[in-house]
Amino acid sequence: MSEFHWRIGGKDIQARVDERDGRFSLSAGDREVSFSVLSRNESGGWFTMNGRNYEFFVYHQNKDETMVWIGGRTYRLDRIRKGGHSEEASTTQASGEIRSPMPGKILRVEVKAGDTVAKQQTLLIMESMKMETPLTAPFAGRVVSVSCQAGQTVDMGEILAAIEKV
Repeated sequence: MSEFHWRIGGKDIQARVDERDGRFSLSAGDREVSFSVLSRNESGGWFTMNGRNYEFFVYHQNKDETMVWIGGRTYRLDRIRKGGHSEEASTTQASGEIRSPMPGKILRVEVKAGDTVAKQQTLLIMESMKMETPLTAPFAGRVVSVSCQAGQTVDMGEILAAIEKV
């Protein structure tokens, strides 16, 4: 069993994933869904739920934060640590690396090296499956580098920019 804080639509939901005999159950709030993993590799795979197959990609920011891309949407899961607290994305926050949470295309780059940014300020906008996803600063700081440009196709986990605390 794994427990997570699932941040979706600005809401923090506690979620739990259980496995029994190769079948999985996801409980979030008052809702529970069952699914089976059809295939899996280091970056994702395919699962079936309610008779439909879905492709997914998984990107681990660090040991406590996971980004999951399913059908054009990205979900952030923060593992609950013992004592019921989740740990912030310490690796990302410490390094300031902004990584692609899914394969996609960069639509806009809204900052350049040397810019000062606020916490949660949009740095880049990317598109995947016709859905736009803003990538934001994990903390206030200065942009050290931007390693992508508008129109570029990127892979999941690719470093797109870096910021440092000032």
